[in-house]
Amino acid sequence: MSQINQSSQTIAAAAQVLNHVIRGQSLAQCLPAAESNIPEDQIPFLRELSYGSCRWYFRLNALTKMLLSKPLKEQDEIIHQLIIVGLYQLHVLEKAEHAVVNNTVEACVLLDKPALKSMVNACLRRFQREADELLQPLDENPVTDTSHPKWLVKMLQKSWPDHWKNILEQNNQHPPFCIRVNLKHHSREAYSQLLTEQHIEHSIGKLSATSIYLSQAINVFELPGFEQGWCSVQDEAAQLSAELLQPQDNERILDLCAAPGGKTGHILESADNLQVTALDLEAKRLERVEQNLERLGYEAKLVCADGADIETWWDQQLFDRILLDAPCAAIGVVRRHPDIKMLRRREDIAQLADVQLRLLNKAWQMLKPGGRIVYATCSIMPQENADTIKTFIQSKIDLEQGITTVLPSKLVSSSFDTLNGLETDVGLQLFPQENGHDGFYYAVLEKPLA
Repeated sequence: MSQINQSSQTIAAAAQVLNHVIRGQSLAQCLPAAESNIPEDQIPFLRELSYGSCRWYFRLNALTKMLLSKPLKEQDEIIHQLIIVGLYQLHVLEKAEHAVVNNTVEACVLLDKPALKSMVNACLRRFQREADELLQPLDENPVTDTSHPKWLVKMLQKSWPDHWKNILEQNNQHPPFCIRVNLKHHSREAYSQLLTEQHIEHSIGKLSATSIYLSQAINVFELPGFEQGWCSVQDEAAQLSAELLQPQDNERILDLCAAPGGKTGHILESADNLQVTALDLEAKRLERVEQNLERLGYEAKLVCADGADIETWWDQQLFDRILLDAPCAAIGVVRRHPDIKMLRRREDIAQLADVQLRLLNKAWQMLKPGGRIVYATCSIMPQENADTIKTFIQSKIDLEQGITTVLPSKLVSSSFDTLNGLETDVGLQLFPQENGHDGFYYAVLEKPLA
């Protein structure tokens, strides 16, 4: 198969992936099947087109509507997505125009829409001629300028009036490649030296004691000792979970909503002789936890259950510490999962906050007096974070039950910098950083002994 046909095949596959996402599937659900149907050397290109078209969907969709003289028929909507993929290559990637137009037009044949080739060609050629004029109104609207849904732009403007612009900008960047060093094998300094010896350019993280940033992404098996569990790929903000939990030797610990198991592994790396229970709702996701622990050389009790339905799985033995990495809207990790912008809805936020509060109440019930809960989300929405914690604390005060809140910045390895986010009276809100950590929220709650 010629290179031009391979490129057309990959462009057609990306249009199909985008079509699936628009209809409610995540990239994680639909991309693997698409990758299995194209040559292996085309997979990076397919991922770039799929992730990029989702990342810039709201901008490119508006542009496509401007280029089309009228909406396409329902049976031809795949071609709308194809034009978006073509525009992503022209407008964002700034690829060679002639090749992009030709390959995108030829993709019509592979999508069984040969009659629409001339229309696709006309749309892309018009963009080439009139780009400045077409883009000007899009640049003046924050929805199409930042390529985020209107509801999310409005919520962020209201929640973070001083930060929303930077949040939206960072959401559209490619995320950095961060690893967590297993301190049971090497100090961070010693592992840094191993990377230097392998000529792997990197820098030391500033927030977590185990974090190292690589200057560029590499195959994980090129990392020294990866297969032996010397390190793991994990965002720096996520690495704070175990640091804030502060496991001690011989403790009984619950990792609630544990999949895919990165935080479970970090907990087990943090102390000796721990009895860790890792729970998740989906059996398939627990397989990922098992695989991650096997590589690291650790074991945990794996439980497939609804974390809030404790009557069905809990043995009534209290836990010393509980990590609740709660289900959330994941607005803090949009740059890693740009399809979130297309799949999330405003009403999801309130629904998830109800789930989070239910899980938090059940976790508190399973916690020993003197024990600690670390509540975490990869969200930046106050409704899921500080508001949830305040509601929880107030409910316990009403029942005359005491709660101690520990400011997370007092527990992390280095002094907290306000550039990273904001500290409130009930937790730490981290925002996504350029060449740094994702958006995350942490609250640390302790149950009084008496």
